[in-house]
Amino acid sequence: QQNDIHPFENINTPIVLLDSHFPNIRMDSILINNEDGAYSATDYMIKKLHKQPGYLRSSQEIVNFHQRYLGFTNAVRANSMSVSKCIMHRLTPSVDGAYADMLELLSNKEEIASCYFADNDEIAIGAMRAFKEKGYRIPDDIAIIGFDNIPYSRYVEPSLSTISVPKAYMGTMAAKRLIEIIESKEHDNHVTLQINTELILRETI
Repeated sequence: QQNDIHPFENINTPIVLLDSHFPNIRMDSILINNEDGAYSATDYMIKKLHKQPGYLRSSQEIVNFHQRYLGFTNAVRANSMSVSKCIMHRLTPSVDGAYADMLELLSNKEEIASCYFADNDEIAIGAMRAFKEKGYRIPDDIAIIGFDNIPYSRYVEPSLSTISVPKAYMGTMAAKRLIEIIESKEHDNHVTLQINTELILRETI
């Protein structure tokens, strides 16, 4: 949260924010390109399946998820589809929470899509569990792409297609930028660096 950063603004210690950025705060930031990652996942799904994509959206509002929403909607429009026709489900951004939320939606006979982009892997994995429990086959009946490439995404059945975030590289870039700041005599110019993601195709699409 932005309020958490304010106490650090007036100290002399060099700071680089990792995976966070606040426009009104003069600090360097190393970020995931969330919007581009969500766009590439959604665009691939539309072009491969030729179907209106659904969205498994986090019920918690954070900046990263909002950026992923923008990427999703931009990809939908770029493929001459209407965002208003996309089926969206608000799910708790954890495996157990998403499972419980999706199971309730399915039990209530909510309309579902034939393919989904999910805000993160935990939402995708939890929803997959609920879909399978209700008899849906993945990816034959419902295809899913997640985001983050958490280790567990490789081992679920079927293994989850997802967006990979180069976290180690982000840490390296943050450390290098911090060294640059320390060694520089002046630090009036602040930078925001976005790290690109990679689409990892497995068995859910």
